[in-house]
Amino acid sequence: MAFYWFFAIKKVKKVIDKFDYFHSLDRLSLAEELDKRAKPGQIIRCFVQVNISNEESKSGLSKEEVLPFIEQLGEFPAIEVVGLMTMAPFYDDPELTRPIFRGLRELQEVVAAKQLTHAPCLELSMGMSNDYRVAIEEGATFIRLGTALVGKEF
Repeated sequence: MAFYWFFAIKKVKKVIDKFDYFHSLDRLSLAEELDKRAKPGQIIRCFVQVNISNEESKSGLSKEEVLPFIEQLGEFPAIEVVGLMTMAPFYDDPELTRPIFRGLRELQEVVAAKQLTHAPCLELSMGMSNDYRVAIEEGATFIRLGTALVGKEF
């Protein structure tokens, strides 16, 4: 089982060796801290967080910011962009998330086509307990289940 982490800069030092994937890279200051704290030769596999739905309540880069950001990440030898991630809005009808997931997949394909050494970008982390089936249909390779596993009360 792969472990991943969402966290702030101040926690990098404490958890740098505790995860397999970092799922919320969305700013250069965080990339700098990850790169600085990595052990010599360590590669930190990251997902760039994208706010593909442009929700004000969600964090992440806009669609237009993604490629320039990923190109800048080439300056950090410990960072490898394995894919993109997003958090779709919660809808009672999961089918409403399909355009969001499709948009992230299309963006991932653009990044992957660049064939950047530091950013193969072959993975998609999208979909949660309520909409993971649609996310998988749209190409998700990582899903984040919580409620479906432990219930709403946890």
